[in-house]
Amino acid sequence: MSFSNLVGQDKLRLILARLLNDNRLSHAVLLTGPAGCGKKSWGEALACSLLCSEPVQGEACGYCLSCRQFAGGNHPEYYVMEPDKQRIKIEQVRVMRSGFHLLGGRKVCLIKQAESMTAEASSSLLKVLEDPPVGLYFILLAEQPQQLFETILSRCQRYNLQPLSRVEMKALLADKKGLRGDKASMLARLSRGIPGYAFELAEDQEFDRRREEAENLALSLLAGEDSAYHLLDQAASMAEREDLLSFLDLLCYSFRDGLIMKLCRNEQLLIDPARPSLGEGTATVKELEEIIYLISQTIYELTATNVNRRLLLEKTLILAQRGLIQCRK
Repeated sequence: MSFSNLVGQDKLRLILARLLNDNRLSHAVLLTGPAGCGKKSWGEALACSLLCSEPVQGEACGYCLSCRQFAGGNHPEYYVMEPDKQRIKIEQVRVMRSGFHLLGGRKVCLIKQAESMTAEASSSLLKVLEDPPVGLYFILLAEQPQQLFETILSRCQRYNLQPLSRVEMKALLADKKGLRGDKASMLARLSRGIPGYAFELAEDQEFDRRREEAENLALSLLAGEDSAYHLLDQAASMAEREDLLSFLDLLCYSFRDGLIMKLCRNEQLLIDPARPSLGEGTATVKELEEIIYLISQTIYELTATNVNRRLLLEKTLILAQRGLIQCRK
């Protein structure tokens, strides 16, 4: 695996290839970014390039014995450490340390979810980072690097993966999932540049049904005919959904499409053009903006706090419909 096989992250690609080619890569590299952004793929490409016996301008050749062993998942000098029951424990670091000291040449250890290391494991790893054996490299992957020891962070070259552009995401969906046209454009938008999330949506058999449900709810709120009892019942039902966050995401995008249609009408939309449009309704640009903010804030509270889901959703639906009704008065 080489950087050339990966989509996007052009700046990171150039930096890593140049450092590898000039033999200036740190013995510890930290790759950060949200879940699904491609940290594992970039970490593996970096590890393969470090171990390659015949690199081309810093990148793995893909043909030497080392690259073939890496592709086959049996490279003797490549070690992967990942959480054991949600935590990386000191015993895992000790096993890694003892194994690597027995090998010669370059050695690479990829640590997934590095922030999940216990304090003891972090201290043990720090001892190696402070005085690493020659040829030993660590590649740490982390979603929340702030949870790592400051002393570990200070010894790493750190790179944050950026979201892919829509063009890059569409190319990736075409290559990996065979998706093109409107479906690829839609998923590229919804994924917010995160490949893992785009692939998850592409494999979701319920996506089209969920999209229609979200659009129906948006149109229902716009009509403003639901009683308070019905909205409370709707909130209770939504609170039980396992796909609640994805559903709210689609609901938010339905209102966003209505806003886009009011403002410009020149962007690929999620809503079905054959159905009554939020953009053609009586809601003003300001009201649509406020509802989009309201739903976005609801998503944030659901993911970042221990809020009561049902009560939060009741408030969201009531405020959303009230806002749409008031804008018609």
